[in-house]
Formats: sequence, C-alpha cells, structure tokens
Amino acid sequence: MLLEKVRQTISRYRMVEAGGDRVILAVSGGPDSVALCHLFHRLRSELALELVVAHVHHGLRGEEADEDARFVSAMARALDLPVVVQSLDLRSWQREHGGSLQMAARTLRYRCFRRIMVEQKAGRLALGHNADDQAEELLLRLLRGAGPRGLRGMPARSDAGIIRPLLACHRAEILDYLGRHGLSWREDRSNLEPWCQRNRLRLEVLPLLRDHFNSNLNATLSRTAAIFEEDEDFWESLVAGWLDRHARRGGEGGLNLPLPELLQAHPALQRRLLRRGLEVTCGHLTGFGFHHIDLLLGLCRSERANREIHLPNLAVAEKDYGRLIIRPLNPTPEPFRHEIPGPGFHYLPDLDHTLFMEERDGENPLRFSDDPTRVVMDRDCVSFPLLLRSVQPGDRFRPLGMRGSKKLKDLFIDAKISRSRRRLVPVLCDSQRIIWVVGHRIDDRVRVTAQTRRLLRIEYREGNFRGTPRA
Repeated sequence: MLLEKVRQTISRYRMVEAGGDRVILAVSGGPDSVALCHLFHRLRSELALELVVAHVHHGLRGEEADEDARFVSAMARALDLPVVVQSLDLRSWQREHGGSLQMAARTLRYRCFRRIMVEQKAGRLALGHNADDQAEELLLRLLRGAGPRGLRGMPARSDAGIIRPLLACHRAEILDYLGRHGLSWREDRSNLEPWCQRNRLRLEVLPLLRDHFNSNLNATLSRTAAIFEEDEDFWESLVAGWLDRHARRGGEGGLNLPLPELLQAHPALQRRLLRRGLEVTCGHLTGFGFHHIDLLLGLCRSERANREIHLPNLAVAEKDYGRLIIRPLNPTPEPFRHEIPGPGFHYLPDLDHTLFMEERDGENPLRFSDDPTRVVMDRDCVSFPLLLRSVQPGDRFRPLGMRGSKKLKDLFIDAKISRSRRRLVPVLCDSQRIIWVVGHRIDDRVRVTAQTRRLLRIEYREGNFRGTPRA
C-alpha cells in the first residue's frame, strides 16, 4: 500500500517533526506531485502537519501551463489547503546567464521554492521524485563520471530541508494509487519528447537496457543508489571524526589540514577530506571534478615546501609548512604607509589596527611580556617620526640577539610564514632602519640595556581602541 510505504519512508529518514512542522508541497500538477499532495493531506492529522501547496509557472508552454496553475489551485482548494503560485520569466533569465533551458528551469524553480519556504516560515520542502526518477538520476550521473558521493543519487532528506517521501515508490505504484482514488492529473507533453538528456534516457536508453539486460533495471538502480547512500553516510561520519581530531578552521573561512596525518590516511579518505575542504571553503562542490582533487593530492605529495594552486570558485589551496590550507582567494593587499609622529594612539583605518606608544622612565621597573604584539625599546635609540609600512623586496634588519643583518624573507621562512601572509605583516621604521617586524622581532640596535635611561613601550592591536593599554 502506497500510504504505508510513504509513512515508513517519512519515519525512516525522520523527514518531519510531528507536532507542528510546516511543509511546502511542490505540486506541478503531474501524477507524482498530485499523489504527494493527496498522501500528505491524508497524513496531516496523524503527523500534526501544516501544509502549503506551492506551484511554479515557468512562463513556458503558454495556455497549457496556465491550465496547470489553475488545476493545482483548484485541487488545493478542494483539499482545503493554502496555495502559492509563483511565475518565472525563464527565457529572460537564460538569455542573461546562459546554460540549457532545463538547468535554468531547475535553478530558478529551487530559488523560488526556497523563497516560498522563507515567506511561509516552513522548515520542509516536499518534492515528488520517485524511485524511477532516482534510477534515471543515478544512470545520468554514472554516465557523467560521478564518484561514490554522486552515485547516491537524490537524497531522501537534505540539510536544506528538502524531503522526497516518494523515493521508494515506483511510477506504476503511483499511477495505481491515483486510479484507485479517482484522482486526475496534468500531463506535460514536453516529457514525451526526447528534447533533453533526461528525456532521451527515459524514453530511449532505459527501455533498451531493460529489454536486453535487466527487465527490473529501475528497481536495481534505485537499490544501488540506496546502497551508495548508506556507504556515504558511513564515510561522512569517518570524515567528520577525522576533521574533529586533526583539522582546524582557517581565519579566512577555509580549512587547515595537517599534511603528515592526511598523507597517512587511506587514499579514499584523502579524497573525501579534500572534497570537504573545498565544500567548507566554497559552500558547495559545483565546478569541482576528479582532476581538481588530483591536483590537490599532487600539491600535498610535492617535496616543495611552499606552493599554492588556484581552483574554481575563487578557491586557493596552499601548502604551508606541514599543512594544507584550502581558503577563499583574497585580493592582494595594497601597500600601506603611515607616518607616526610621536607617542600616543594612532588608528590606521585602512588596516583597522591601532598602534599605541608611550614613553617611560628607565629607572621605573617595567614588566616585559611574551605577547608578540607588545614590545619595549630604548627610547634614545629611536628617532621620530616613525613609519609603519608594508614589507618591501630586499628588506633587512638585525634581529634581537644577532650581530649581523638578516633578510626579512629569511626571517619569514624560519618562522614558517606563508607567502600570502607575509604581505600582511607591518614593519615599523625610524629614519634609519626597521626597528620592529610587528608581531615577530625588534631590531637588536633598539634593545633595552643596562645603560637605557628612557623606555619606549609599543603595542599593536586590531581595531580602533582608545581604552587603557594592556600592562
């Protein structure tokens, strides 16, 4: 019985929360969506659901599409359900953005449904995809070269609130249900012509495969998708556990993966971890393929210490001293120069940082700090005005405790600072030299000695602060 099968699917995947969940029913007027609407209407009281029917008019097929909208509205009224009808200008959107008409329709349709979910304060969107649709989707993805994750097909329930209660039901069962309950539906004649890949697969390829290889092919493919889905659930938990133990989020919105642990993992896990890094960084995996993961693996296995590669969706992968950092592409920072005339608070608006300086009597005790953003110098070894600027090629200074000079590039290499972060490090200079590589080392020639009579205490902090400096 179809109702019981749907009830079990809803329960198995915890598709709704009993006791007040609000569900948008996507109803095109076709047999699957009509059955979905009727079945949920029967389950409404049992599951204590609030239902809203939603129909999207794509602006195609003229009067036939208008009739579809009127049919759905009439059906919703007959079931005493609220209905929302939204119209799209699909061809205008396609002319502006390109792509196939089919992909444009899918993109705009989902955007429209999500907008309706927000407007209706609904947590679920129910779609009428069935087991035969799943078989078609699996075969299409296989032909396009999808990996195990893609071969799950359409998920029964997604994190975005999409549910597919008919996914275990075949089209023949749905048509039988409609006939037994005397329910009519609308036929989209475009589904009967092989004008797109999915239609050609349904109308020409699958019948040929069923005739010559497997008469029960749709059920076999649907079952295969379910097996992949269970396997991927296991892998998802494995990936999440590994990331909890070893990875950390990057300050720029990406993900940092330790290379020794990553390279020790099984290759299948390595690929999934890299895919997750891209997904965390970009919010999706659209545009990424098998060869991009191969590029990332090659970067991880390279013997070169520091490298980076640019990927689709403005993502960057950077090998940085034992870690792989997958992050969004940041624009190259503009060089900066700020004159510091003397002690006090100096807010640097383009950096959103504040430099604070004060003079102290050298005879009064001063507690030194391990905080790299606070330093103390010999005031008489520093000549004002000072200049806070970005790093320049060839910069050198004499690090505290050294007799000779050192290139800033070598200091950054020793400190394992990646190239992308070196551009962000400020240097503080007087009229003669760099006196502080901010956050790292002061110049040995401005250090405090037994002969120091006056102190210059400097603090560098994020934001615009005017409060009491830290002691």
